[in-house]
Amino acid sequence: MDIMELRPHHILDIVKSYGAGSAFRPHPYGHAVHTVAKQILSDLEIKVRLIVGSDEICQPCIHLQPDGLCDDVLHQLNPPISKQTYNDDLDRRLLAYLGLTACTVMTVREYLTIINDHVPGIEQLCTHPKEDRQARVDGLTRGLQKLGIRGDP
Repeated sequence: MDIMELRPHHILDIVKSYGAGSAFRPHPYGHAVHTVAKQILSDLEIKVRLIVGSDEICQPCIHLQPDGLCDDVLHQLNPPISKQTYNDDLDRRLLAYLGLTACTVMTVREYLTIINDHVPGIEQLCTHPKEDRQARVDGLTRGLQKLGIRGDP
């Protein structure tokens, strides 16, 4: 079985969106959130390598440069910051918070079981700029419930 390389926060974003009932559709940037989401949500036994850097979602994105770095900028922050810097820092903090290291390999189910043990709490790290923190918790909780990782309240 192939191992999918994913950023830790990308998996959280997918589960939160799934829990919020969002549809996974192609994005104008061309990234692969919609295809990766379908894969991991349909088979929680897929093995993932948790990485800090461009992953399988990033590969087809128009902002991914030949050197493997993202040239997109988060203009909603003051001052604006490169998405590469922001996401690398976020993923390092998430891994440390979860007691994991970069390049850890596990199934999506195993990762989400660890995440479940940190909800609520993890939203303190992974709520995106201008995103409602409670909406992040609610989406993660519902996504984990829909996937059978978390029991109903």
